[in-house]
Amino acid sequence: MPLISDPAVAAENAARRAQKKLNPEDIDSDWLDDMVKRLFNELDRQMKQVEDSRTGSADAQGRAANARTLASLERTLERLSRTERERAAQRTSKALTKDGNRRAEIERKIARIIGIEFESSDLKGTSG
Repeated sequence: MPLISDPAVAAENAARRAQKKLNPEDIDSDWLDDMVKRLFNELDRQMKQVEDSRTGSADAQGRAANARTLASLERTLERLSRTERERAAQRTSKALTKDGNRRAEIERKIARIIGIEFESSDLKGTSG
């Protein structure tokens, strides 16, 4: 059965390829979470497959194939773990930035209120 491409998907892919640089903000967080889950599930599936084949395959070829698969799984898991750590750090820094902005806004409001209160008390003190 021939594959029929979706024009909308093709246009989106072409736009993505035309981008010079991909920023972390350009990637949808929910999509990335879904991809991470799928990768972990795939790693788990492949690991179970290696474990199942290890018991039945005692020949050198089977062991070599399992060793290659395990090495690939290890590299993929390391990259995935590093990506997750980077994403966690990015989420933390975004939260701190947002909290810092809120704190600064609250500090400005408090300073303004204090200034108004002291002005009104100074005016009462000088008039009375």
